[in-house]
Amino acid sequence: MKRLDFATFAMLGMAVGLIGLGVLSVLAHDFAFQWQPVPKTWPAQAALGTVSGLILLAAGVMLLAPRTRSWGALAAAVFVGLWVIVLHLPRAVAKPVDFASWNAVCEALAMASGAFVAFRELRGQSARAAIWVMGGCYVIFGCTHFQYATFTATMIPAWLPTRVALAYLTGAIHALSGLALLLGVRRRWAASIEALMMTAFVLLVHVPRVATHPGDRLELTMLFIAVTLSAAAWILATSRAVAGLAPGEAAYARQAAVSAS
Repeated sequence: MKRLDFATFAMLGMAVGLIGLGVLSVLAHDFAFQWQPVPKTWPAQAALGTVSGLILLAAGVMLLAPRTRSWGALAAAVFVGLWVIVLHLPRAVAKPVDFASWNAVCEALAMASGAFVAFRELRGQSARAAIWVMGGCYVIFGCTHFQYATFTATMIPAWLPTRVALAYLTGAIHALSGLALLLGVRRRWAASIEALMMTAFVLLVHVPRVATHPGDRLELTMLFIAVTLSAAAWILATSRAVAGLAPGEAAYARQAAVSAS
């Protein structure tokens, strides 16, 4: 499959994740649990939750159509980016040594960054800054797996052996993939390995859990968050940002770097 075709498939995966999250919020008139930790002091929670769902739904629907795909990606990047700034960062700064808070920051940031990469790709531009942002997020994911290995092991299907060891292994893959992105070592491979692992999480962890509890909104939310994170990782893996450019493309790379700054 060609790179462009695979990139389009990844963007459609992000559309599915966003539409799923949007539908859940609209039906429940509520936010996406801990991924949108809106303070209880905010007024009109039900109305705001519904509006949030409609925004996610609209962004996802726009991502489905080629003519509106770039605007859907931009809407997703901006809206989920607001989760980072308004909802997650204040909580993380208040507890600077709490990996769970920073993991929440990085989950939202990785989704927003993947959407931003999609927007830049659809405009024929590179988003090289996203390499460092998403690389840093993956390192934090790895550290969180190490810190909460026992809990992570409970998420792994019971039929798999040595689940605690697998929790550490997946944490190591997160961290090493992130470091490779940050250090410029085989970036395409690192992003692809991360994307493959996240896709495995969707298929081996979240789909079976939803199949067991089909009406559980938390399980459905976790599934669609995982789908969106996986899609974001694939968008990065198929992007210009991690591509090794041929000598004739050097001028383009310089121009893209100027555009991204």
